[in-house]
Amino acid sequence: MKRVVAAVFLLSCAVLISVWTGYVFNSEMNGLLTSLQELTECAESDSDEILGNKTEELLEKWHKSSKILHALVMHEGMDELEENITALPLVLKYSDRNEFKSKCIEAINRIENLLNSEKLNFENVLKI
Repeated sequence: MKRVVAAVFLLSCAVLISVWTGYVFNSEMNGLLTSLQELTECAESDSDEILGNKTEELLEKWHKSSKILHALVMHEGMDELEENITALPLVLKYSDRNEFKSKCIEAINRIENLLNSEKLNFENVLKI
């Protein structure tokens, strides 16, 4: 009987940890996605100062969440996303707004791909 209780307890813990990590991953990635979408819209109409401030806010948000995201997801897409986001201030400084927007759009696409690849569905579980 003790083994059954221990097995149920361990299974419950595993499910709880999986659900928690899925929630944290989705909430952090959706927050970054929203910030990038706002930044893309801002690049079309706002001044350089406002755009620079919002870019720094995004970079701070990335630094706060990057450690947990890298711990939760072992995926090369995370490294590529990090390169895109951390390069945004330099792209803004040394390039034009079209290049800046394209980097933002590329980061948005990477986030959407990561969110899709981490969903619990038949194709992701049984990858061959």
